Amino acid sequence: MYQYAVSVHVSQIQCPEWREALGRSKFKRIELSYSDSPTMDELSNLIAAIQSDNNMNGIEIASVHFPFFPFGKFQYKDLQICREAIDFLKSFMKTAAQLHPKHFTFHPSIEPIAPEDRTLLITNTRKVIEESAETAAELGASFNVELLPRTCIGNTPEEILALTDGIPEAGICFDVNHLTFENGAARVPEFIDQLRNRIRTFHLSDYDSIDESHWLPGIGLLNWPQVMDAIRRIPGTPLLIFETAIIKPNGITKRDITPEHHFHMLERAAFYLENCRELDLRANELTLP
Repeated sequence: MYQYAVSVHVSQIQCPEWREALGRSKFKRIELSYSDSPTMDELSNLIAAIQSDNNMNGIEIASVHFPFFPFGKFQYKDLQICREAIDFLKSFMKTAAQLHPKHFTFHPSIEPIAPEDRTLLITNTRKVIEESAETAAELGASFNVELLPRTCIGNTPEEILALTDGIPEAGICFDVNHLTFENGAARVPEFIDQLRNRIRTFHLSDYDSIDESHWLPGIGLLNWPQVMDAIRRIPGTPLLIFETAIIKPNGITKRDITPEHHFHMLERAAFYLENCRELDLRANELTLP
């Protein structure tokens, strides 16, 4: 059976009010998400802050999302860059292991990718995945390659399998709002079934089937009853991570919603997913007065 988690960016978890709100929420697992690459000292300091905060008692750091090692070198066009990436990823995992995550999420690409570069980049990225995944396994974690959108490497089930097949330590993070080709949203359940033996985690959000949107489930075009049925057919205990944009109030005064409100909406999103077949049926039968 699956488990729910919520993505929390490092800039949020550094704030005591976010940790307090998380501790009061119904969520007991998070994916700690990085964008910029920290030094190992910075990562160690964050780990110390998390471990010393009573609000984090009972919160499992179930997954850690790697930073985008660094953008200027992220396309693995030569073996030296591959080596630098592997060394960074290994150091990051060994330091983050203090949090005991069961999963690491890896973006195999940024973009744009020229068509003539795809074959080389897939070959070299696979080398990075293969060696890094061995280290993750030694630390008791799964190294999960994320399904990405648009022109990124790993933007189709076939490319994700090309990156991970034959590497048992590597899993797949299936982001359900990243299928940006024609009829992508309609084919999400099909592709979950196709990849189900390799899927270890999901990034959950909704979208318009044109480009990633990171909306709350139920707002976009995904057929959630079919998606959840496909998820329930996956063996093991996949981690379902809400990775949704933080809603901005649309008023004259620019402001952010509170962390409590953010987690409140995601709790409601989980309720929707657990009951989406009945709720969608009732919504479809609605007659407006």
